[in-house]
Amino acid sequence: MKNSVKTAICLALAALMLLSVSACAKNDGGATTSSSPAAEAKEPVNLDALIVGLTTQYEMTDGFVFSSSSTELGEYLDDDLIQSYYGDASVKPDFGKISEYCVYIDESSPYILTDVGAFRLTDPSYAETLMQFIQGRIDVRIENGARYPDIDVATLKKAVVAKAGDVVYYAVGYDSAALAAALKDALS
Repeated sequence: MKNSVKTAICLALAALMLLSVSACAKNDGGATTSSSPAAEAKEPVNLDALIVGLTTQYEMTDGFVFSSSSTELGEYLDDDLIQSYYGDASVKPDFGKISEYCVYIDESSPYILTDVGAFRLTDPSYAETLMQFIQGRIDVRIENGARYPDIDVATLKKAVVAKAGDVVYYAVGYDSAALAAALKDALS
């Protein structure tokens, strides 16, 4: 009888050990899944690399790149440039709500506006306001085009202003749909 009790106790302990090992394996599997590269937060896209890469890919060479990472005057958007590109005489976007930006602006031709840009927001609730400022830049060109038949208004009307996560982006120009798609893919 003593052996059968010992055997029963050993079998019960072995079953408990198997259950605890099984539970640990399930917990480890969950931990492994949550720490996998797909589950980890992705590193934010470098907006400078993204915009400069697109200007190279689409052979846009006549414009200027303005970036928040630059400290060289004329290579970042100062208050005057912000006012002239995205604002008007009385109001301009609040760049205090933007943590990072990179834009390409080509005004080498008076007949077509070619812009590509991306703005990472510190305050996501500011996205709609910033998008309105960007759309306002495009709308002014469309209004001017009504007075000057040489301005390519059809291209301006195909401009894309959108957002992906905490980034507002836009594309204006001959390849605006392709540029916007590339921006969206990179930012998604």
